Amino acid sequence: MKKVTLLVVMLAFFANIAMAQNKERVNAFNYNKNAQGYITTAEQLMVQNRADKAQKQMANAKIELTRAKTSIDLAAAHDETKNDAKTWHYYGVIYLKIATYPEFAEIDTDALSKCADAFRKLVELDETYFKNNYGEIITYIQSITTNYFNQGALAYEAGDYAKAIECYKQAYNTMAIIGQKDNEALLVAAQIAVMSKEYNSAIELCNTLIENGFENPQVYQYMAIAQGGLENNDAMLQYIQTGREKFPEDENLINEQINAYLKLKREAEIIDQIREMAEKNQDNSVYYFILGTIYGNQESELFNVDEAINCYNKVIEINPNDENAYINIAGIYIDQSNALKHQADELPLNETKKYDEMMAQIDEVRAQALPYVEKAHELLPEDEAIKQILKSLYVNLKMMDKAKALEGAE
Repeated sequence: MKKVTLLVVMLAFFANIAMAQNKERVNAFNYNKNAQGYITTAEQLMVQNRADKAQKQMANAKIELTRAKTSIDLAAAHDETKNDAKTWHYYGVIYLKIATYPEFAEIDTDALSKCADAFRKLVELDETYFKNNYGEIITYIQSITTNYFNQGALAYEAGDYAKAIECYKQAYNTMAIIGQKDNEALLVAAQIAVMSKEYNSAIELCNTLIENGFENPQVYQYMAIAQGGLENNDAMLQYIQTGREKFPEDENLINEQINAYLKLKREAEIIDQIREMAEKNQDNSVYYFILGTIYGNQESELFNVDEAINCYNKVIEINPNDENAYINIAGIYIDQSNALKHQADELPLNETKKYDEMMAQIDEVRAQALPYVEKAHELLPEDEAIKQILKSLYVNLKMMDKAKALEGAE
């Protein structure tokens, strides 16, 4: 009889413990429900422009959420309830609310991560519970992902690129809880990694996207940039080539291919591609400017003064206010005049006639440079270097009135 009584007492004791922990979970549910009521009222008051009263409601909600957190933390830690999917369901809901509203941030600064972990544990613990509550849980998972996207955007705007990358990676990991791959989140992370020169991180992210079968030209573009940034030039060219084969009309990949070959000083291999892009984009001066730069480079095997000038004039035709095109054409003519002046100065003293002929030729070249320098000065009136070049041309061409006027304007 005593043994039976003892057994009954022990069973009652353990039942009371279990009930106590279930009670904590119920308390958490009720506190959270109360908090939501205050939040809903606060949002209605904000619509009515009654901010002071809304703040009081949010303060009340914060108190209730703090209580909810305390209760659900106890339930999540106790042996009787820690392996119950419902506990983690409530846990995730409460922590999501803490993470969503700035007013509750100080309750737990790591609430969003804990929220994601809670739903991950729920799925691992009880697949049946997950399936029975699929619609609701999916909504929460999507809300967590949205929160990570928002935090990533804020971190990016603040210049905290490492945090931004991590947020977008966590957005991807959150959707993976329900077996979905948010490749767009990883693509954004890869873009930020490339921009912030975190090339190893970018390569890791792009590799995951390729393994996922995510077909997007930017994946190959970012991979190429990252490989190039690490001086892995063969890998850079290989990813560009693979990307071009998959997406032959993608202009970003074409531009990346052009940049890569220019970087490697292999412009002869890409010149036809640049010309093709220039002809296809008649209203875009960039490709003609690149051609002008290639043809105007004295160290290039494609060096051709006439072609360079023609290309820069095409830039001006498309964009009459492109100061660099004017400066570069002027620079070509000035380089020519300087080279001729050097030759003239090397002539023997008895070749006066030849010297005079060369000086006349030099003045002709300087005169060709003049309108381009004048236009550059018009576009960049505060640029002292341009102003001094213009003044020198006026003096050499014996245009003293203009030289004095320019000097007086200083």
